[in-house]
Amino acid sequence: MIAAERKTALLNAMQKLEAYRQIQNEMGRAVAAFNFRQADRLLSFFALDKADVSLEYADEGVFNGPEAVRAIVNDVVGKEPKPGEMLDMQLTTPIIEIADDLQTAKCVWWMPGAGAIPQEEGDPMAIWAWGELAVTFVQENGAWKIWKLHYFRYMKCDYKKGWVDDTSMINRLNTPLHPMSDTTTYHNPYSPTNIRVGIPCPPKPYAVYDAEKDKNWELDVNKNW
Repeated sequence: MIAAERKTALLNAMQKLEAYRQIQNEMGRAVAAFNFRQADRLLSFFALDKADVSLEYADEGVFNGPEAVRAIVNDVVGKEPKPGEMLDMQLTTPIIEIADDLQTAKCVWWMPGAGAIPQEEGDPMAIWAWGELAVTFVQENGAWKIWKLHYFRYMKCDYKKGWVDDTSMINRLNTPLHPMSDTTTYHNPYSPTNIRVGIPCPPKPYAVYDAEKDKNWELDVNKNW
């Protein structure tokens, strides 16, 4: 006979595997909504019933709470698309750790991407747009939802010039910060003068999400490397 402890461990492993599949698919659908400028659909993947839901986007700041998350998603994704415009991000290298209690998950993906920015004259400008994504998912009414999302810009540059010669787009535009944003926690894109460190950190196995200890886990190189 199989011991009860072994049965429990096997069931937990199977449930984690299913959670891994669901989270991969949900994040893929969310990125597809981003790529096709479907703001309402993208927002449907967030845990907007949680008061502490958040989204941090490169150096645009941290958007805390449902209202702020809605505001930045609608601002970035909800604008009317222009002819010739494109931004197509991909998900690669998934590192997904499901908590032992099956209530949360810490995830990191690398996001290579490319795009096209319409110009006043001539053809659109082709660009590279690469980054990394750290996401904490939470179980909400039987579904996995994005609770904390942090997009790290790695490089954004003219396709023809490349990321060494063109650093003009790695930092935010010289415009006022969004009124609903809080201070950016981390922004260190590639440039010829910067040194890269292991951020976002790949998550490690964990038992239960601790709101205090696990806050900004993607930045904790001492704990997660």
